Amino acid sequence: MLELRPSKAEEVPAQKALWQQTFGDGKDYIDDFYTYCAQPENVLVLLEDGILRSMLALLPVTVALPDWTSASSSYIYALATDPGARKQGFGRMLLQYVDFYLGEQGVDCVTTVPAEASLHKFFATVGFTECFATRKIELTAAEAALPTGEDSAVPIGPEEYGYLREELLKGTLHAQYCQRLLAYQEHICRASGGALLRLDVGGGTGCAAVEREESGHAVVVKELLIASDKIPAALAAVAKAYPADRYHLRTPAFWPGHRTSYTQPFAMIKWLSGQDRRAWSEENAAYFGFAFD
Repeated sequence: MLELRPSKAEEVPAQKALWQQTFGDGKDYIDDFYTYCAQPENVLVLLEDGILRSMLALLPVTVALPDWTSASSSYIYALATDPGARKQGFGRMLLQYVDFYLGEQGVDCVTTVPAEASLHKFFATVGFTECFATRKIELTAAEAALPTGEDSAVPIGPEEYGYLREELLKGTLHAQYCQRLLAYQEHICRASGGALLRLDVGGGTGCAAVEREESGHAVVVKELLIASDKIPAALAAVAKAYPADRYHLRTPAFWPGHRTSYTQPFAMIKWLSGQDRRAWSEENAAYFGFAFD
């Protein structure tokens, strides 16, 4: 017998085991997610004869619309299915249950960031639409501009980061994050040797979420928000604070790009509310930001 429902606190050990089996993440990484993000009612499960076969987490996200209103949303994270129970449609069933579960709560839409390109096609088959693109920049240390004496990149907390982020993105279609999720992103950054940063460069202010790759040779800026003409100076300030051989940056696709930049699909959306669907169209450029990957 199949059962689909919100999880229970006593089922967390089985969820962690399935997560590790599916994604290969370490115990500390999984424990941190449950500490910062997971409540039993926000983890949905599919059980077969009482055995956990598939699960996903729903993270609270708000989608800011271009008309200055907003839509409630949940971000589907860590969709995992028992490797021994695949090709039975359990993941698809669970995604269909998400629509019912969130619809009962009056949530306007659901979002997700497919882990790889092929999964964009899979999520399209269950009603998701491409919406949020990202612009990527890849540079070597030699290509980064030299910082000036007055430019700075200073670590800040999630509250200040959230304020700066919304000031920089106001008037655009974008994902907004609660303090709990921003605190989780700060933890991810710091665990890797990075930080959430306030950038003051060339008379402009921005923010960035910096992580170091495990090799130590590369820095990944999971989010860089600043006026486009300030990007070279912002990168220079980041490079001074976090020396590395290579830099990988993500910025909104709807802002003019650096000469080496390129855009690619990032997050997808499914509208559960027809009224909010009318406030949005596929022509609207949108920005998501964090995948918490």
